[in-house]
Amino acid sequence: MAGGAIRELEAVLDAAVDPVIACDSGEHILHVNTATERLVGWDREQLLGKPVTKLFPSRLHSFQGVSLVRYLLSRRKLLSGRPTRVFARRKDGVELLVELTVGAAGVNEEERIVLTMRRLHEVIDTLDEPLEHVANGPEAPVRPEETGDRLYQLVVENAPQGIFHFDRVPILTACNEQFAQLMGTSKRNLVGVNLLTLRDENIMACVRESLGGQRCDYEGDYRALSTGKVTPVRVRFAPCYAEDGSVEGGVAIVEDITDRRRVEAEREENMAQLDLLFRGAPVGIGFLDTELRYVRINETLARINGLPAEAHVGHTLPELLGAPGAVAELGPRQVLRTGEPMVSQEATTEDLGAPGPMRSFSGSFYPVRTPDGRVLGVGVLLEDVTERKRAEEERAHLYREAQEAVRVRDDFLSIASHELKTPLTPLSLRLATLERRLERGEHLDPSVLRHARHQLTRLTGLINDLLDASRIEAGRLALHPEDTRFDQLVEHTLASLGGQRGNHVFDFERPPRTISVHGDAYRLEQVVLNLLENALKYSPDGGTIRVRLSVDEDVAVLSVKDPGIGIPEDQQRQLFDRYFRARNASSRSYGGLGLGLYISRDIVERHGGRIWVESEPGQGSTFYVALPTLAAARPALPLAWADRHLH
Repeated sequence: MAGGAIRELEAVLDAAVDPVIACDSGEHILHVNTATERLVGWDREQLLGKPVTKLFPSRLHSFQGVSLVRYLLSRRKLLSGRPTRVFARRKDGVELLVELTVGAAGVNEEERIVLTMRRLHEVIDTLDEPLEHVANGPEAPVRPEETGDRLYQLVVENAPQGIFHFDRVPILTACNEQFAQLMGTSKRNLVGVNLLTLRDENIMACVRESLGGQRCDYEGDYRALSTGKVTPVRVRFAPCYAEDGSVEGGVAIVEDITDRRRVEAEREENMAQLDLLFRGAPVGIGFLDTELRYVRINETLARINGLPAEAHVGHTLPELLGAPGAVAELGPRQVLRTGEPMVSQEATTEDLGAPGPMRSFSGSFYPVRTPDGRVLGVGVLLEDVTERKRAEEERAHLYREAQEAVRVRDDFLSIASHELKTPLTPLSLRLATLERRLERGEHLDPSVLRHARHQLTRLTGLINDLLDASRIEAGRLALHPEDTRFDQLVEHTLASLGGQRGNHVFDFERPPRTISVHGDAYRLEQVVLNLLENALKYSPDGGTIRVRLSVDEDVAVLSVKDPGIGIPEDQQRQLFDRYFRARNASSRSYGGLGLGLYISRDIVERHGGRIWVESEPGQGSTFYVALPTLAAARPALPLAWADRHLH
């Protein structure tokens, strides 16, 4: 082969994007291009004359008794020109997955074999079908010799990209079938075209640069003249030199980059979507390098940290947040140390020692790795769960309240059934006694009638309390206010309880002047009666019940103090709730439905007044009722009572 053809072949090989290897019939390397050197890491001088098996792992040297190259040549028709995936071996021993195409021309000693490779970046599979490993025989001696025109033609025709040549005019002098297919026409129509007549100024500029001895690249869209089809292409131009070193033309490698454009467009779209998700995510997202310095952070995490996003890049958490940052770094440090993720780790600003109102966070930390497993850093997902925690606490509180309401209801039903049965039993006995005596014509004892009437009155009171509580809940408890002498009302109520005092003594202290209020006399008497009956009931050992009535800044204040069992401090605020009974007063020892104070509170408040209690366990209780007098300008109470248990 003439020296010009050899140099032209070398120019074609070196301009090729993918690795190309030419071998003789003994599968010894005759030529490699620059792309092969870059891929495998050997210089071409180190490969020339060596067996081509040097470029593959030992396990791929032979299959079914023949070499890898011969095996693939035998399957060429079956593969229909499709490449086969195999592993290539670099000089440093690293294996790379490549697509390998093998072609051959000539016979016997004149046979030439061309291998083209394309590196794959994802390990998908090896050869198309299982192959048996056969040990290689001894390497045959290599005898380097010059290649001919047939080898050059074989390289060009088997190249995975389009190739064309042009002279100094510049006229397109030759091309392969792959180039003709890309252009959408035949070789006959392409050969002889003057490249400087093309309309694309960038292509013409590349042609001129290559004729000037410079390599250059072109990327653009080519529209076929016959079909109008637009094909994205990348063209690499290189000069061809004569024996005297002058540029005699050029060669170009044309690659269809449709798939690459599509992949790039999809990648850009995916990156845009990921970027939108990253920036707009309702959770904080960040990436830390292996030194735990921020590489990227979204606005949500920046707001959680209380600093702008751009202020984070290149800094560690302790540099940004001080002491709280050092504590917050513990999770990412553990991920770097163990290589294992930490998921849903909860902490509060109080745990971290951070200033400001307490907030709760849930954080997850993940190792970020390259495809080969190398750790690049730590991914951070952080969510402010303060509101969620508050909602959970509120739900738990409501659940406890619901449970308490169920317990109170059950207690009430139990107490109510007991309280209603208590007067019914003696009432039934008294009436049976009266019935027998009447039948026998015996004398009737008035005490029997009194006791029966007492039990009936007690039963009526319980029923009235239930009805009043129901009316209050429905907002239908009617009041009929009028000018009322409150001092006389209290005195009358005390007198009505004369027969129920037992071993108790009433000590009533009234002001020197009359006290009048605008209210419902019946309902106010119900309040006073309830307080006095409670004082009697919860003072089982007797004693003096002190009743005081006074006027303070146009407000009438009634107090009822008993020497009884008292009320614990933590239960005094609930004392005026419906069905509530203090824990130190059992329903068996002290009767009642727990409605008296609830009804009294509603009556007093609807009169513009307040009711409260002061008590200590074992020291008795004092109940207060404050009502505006007729002389009051407005029904407002003094601020001096604001810290008491007002209702």
